[in-house]
Amino acid sequence: MKNKLIITSLIGLAALFGVVAVSCGSKKIEVSSTPVSSSIPSDNPCVKFFIENSGSMDGYMCDGSQLKDAVYDYVSDLNRNTNTTQLYYINSQIIPYKGNLTSYIKALNPASFHKAGGNTANTDLGSIIASVLETVNDTTVAIFVSDCILDLPAKDAQKFLTNCEIRIKDEVINAQKRVPNLGVEILKLASDFNGKYFYPNGSVEMLKDVKRPYYIWIFGNKNYLAKLNASVPLSQLTKYDLSGIVAFSNQSAVPYDIFNNALTGKTIVSSRGDYHVTIQADFSTTLQPDGIVQDKGNYTFNNSTIIVEGVYPISDQKSKYSHFIKFTIPKGATIAQDCLTFHAPKLPSWVSESNDETGTNIKENLNKTTGIKYLIQGVADAYKNEKISTTFNFNVKRK
Repeated sequence: MKNKLIITSLIGLAALFGVVAVSCGSKKIEVSSTPVSSSIPSDNPCVKFFIENSGSMDGYMCDGSQLKDAVYDYVSDLNRNTNTTQLYYINSQIIPYKGNLTSYIKALNPASFHKAGGNTANTDLGSIIASVLETVNDTTVAIFVSDCILDLPAKDAQKFLTNCEIRIKDEVINAQKRVPNLGVEILKLASDFNGKYFYPNGSVEMLKDVKRPYYIWIFGNKNYLAKLNASVPLSQLTKYDLSGIVAFSNQSAVPYDIFNNALTGKTIVSSRGDYHVTIQADFSTTLQPDGIVQDKGNYTFNNSTIIVEGVYPISDQKSKYSHFIKFTIPKGATIAQDCLTFHAPKLPSWVSESNDETGTNIKENLNKTTGIKYLIQGVADAYKNEKISTTFNFNVKRK
């Protein structure tokens, strides 16, 4: 009698906690999930485009500059998907440009830069980024182009870099208060450069026929950024020497559905006792680039015996989803429900590899930028509490 009571109690506890041994004599299971609606808006955002017109940017304005081509190509494509597109120069102040995009690109030269006004001799990137962020709201996206070279002081350079990092963190946090769904994307590209390089000690070196990095920063409501990215994929900038992307946002609830691997239904027949499952999901509002989304190391299940087999992009342009996630519930797994977590990634290695700590030997560091990792780390610090990009909850029922 006592043994029967114990068995009955254990069965009751199993039912209470939803534990089902899916492989215990069962050839089939059924998986299900609660539908999640897309948060991508139907209307278009306003875009404000800023290019820094300081003296250090003059070298990128040479004939055949890939920077000018990239800006022209990218912004003209965006223009088809925006409510309005407004153009600016920026240094110590924001300087509106009154002409159209074509004349804006033609006017990208040192003479026009200096004629536009503001302080083109010395720039405070912390203040510039703060000014750009102030233009962002729930329906306005800001795009900023700069070489992002920090002007290091002769003394206490490390303290200066640390202060820059904290300043960027603070400015992004302030923007998050106004725009709770604030997303940030930072792209590293490269362009021909013919012009002056300014050393921290005040000396100048002429560089000719070299390539130098520059950066595109994109700020805005992540749902509008996702919409723009779907219409104008950042990957199209690869032809302009795009070599790195890092993105930040808060946790997203993304649309997804779950099927058997044949995508023909919710019923999954075991194969040698294992169950092979596919999630279709739209990762766009996470803002994460394809390489991050496809990295299996960024995923975990609550039940550690469930295995992510792979994550693959969906090539069908008509699909409302961006990726497949294929996973296996192994023979013997005890599960009635679980959650797959896509974790916010760490900073990619290109950020530290692109950093020049001193800015004192440019010819040995042509592909590096003085202090760039401190600027990007400042953004990362503002998102340090965002550990999860998105989650996928599902139920398993034995048939």
